[in-house]
Amino acid sequence: MKYHFKVRKEDVGYSAYCMEFEGCVTQGDSMKELIENMKEALNLYVQEPADSKDLAPFPNASIRKSKEVIEVSLDPEVASSFLARYYRIMDETS
Repeated sequence: MKYHFKVRKEDVGYSAYCMEFEGCVTQGDSMKELIENMKEALNLYVQEPADSKDLAPFPNASIRKSKEVIEVSLDPEVASSFLARYYRIMDETS
């Protein structure tokens, strides 16, 4: 699962926000640091307690990678947990 971050060059370093999640933002002094921070921010944002009824949205397939938009993959363990929770909740509501 790949989500999308809009990257912006700042006076010092870089900042980025996840286009699918309002409030999921990060920054870094270098592009390498920014990429690591985007991964960490994304994984923390998507993780929910097992008993949570909140569901993060799936990645927006209409957003395309570009010079300013970077795709960031969820950690496989986080993605697996997210999908299990999603299908459990969908099953409970049907």
